[in-house]
Amino acid sequence: MTTERVPTPGNAVLLTLVGGIVLALVLTLLAGPTPGGVLLGADLAVAAVLRLVLPVRVAGALAVRSRGLDVAILVVLAVSCLVLAGVVPTPV
Repeated sequence: MTTERVPTPGNAVLLTLVGGIVLALVLTLLAGPTPGGVLLGADLAVAAVLRLVLPVRVAGALAVRSRGLDVAILVVLAVSCLVLAGVVPTPV
């Protein structure tokens, strides 16, 4: 008898966010640190909102600690990326 693994919604959430991170890295390589940093900050902000509104069963790997701590850490990282993207000079 074979057991079928049913994919959980948390896997889709995590894969989508990882895809955004990869896209931010590619954008950084192609267009510079500012657009890549903004996209990375936006991706982290989306992760914070998803962790805030989704139940643990759906949030999957985003649910590591308590909801408040996870959201706070993601917001701090998002704001940090956005501030650094605005501060770092774009190479000419």
